[in-house]
Amino acid sequence: MISIIMKASLAAFMLAGGIIKVFRAPFQVEHWRHYQYPLWFLTVTGILEIAGALAMTAGIWNRYAAFGAGVLFVVLMAGAVHAHVFRARQSVLMTIPAMICLIVSIIIIIWEST
Repeated sequence: MISIIMKASLAAFMLAGGIIKVFRAPFQVEHWRHYQYPLWFLTVTGILEIAGALAMTAGIWNRYAAFGAGVLFVVLMAGAVHAHVFRARQSVLMTIPAMICLIVSIIIIIWEST
């Protein structure tokens, strides 16, 4: 049961983040400029987050989908931490949501690989 809650929560969070990026919410565009990434990469990241969220939702019933989405999210969230700390030189506190998603993704990968 806890696995389902973690997968559903992570999927919902990543889906929301992906939608915000794909539709280029003004605050997200401003963040992206601080990260010094091109805006096309904002859209690509959003699409990957949405795809991962859909795969993680499917992962409630299919462990391979959950594993794959978990790996994708680890890569995306490691990139998010890097963007906050090294590219935008923000406080480590700004990485808390990404770090939580990173940790939950790692837990899901471990659960699904056993």
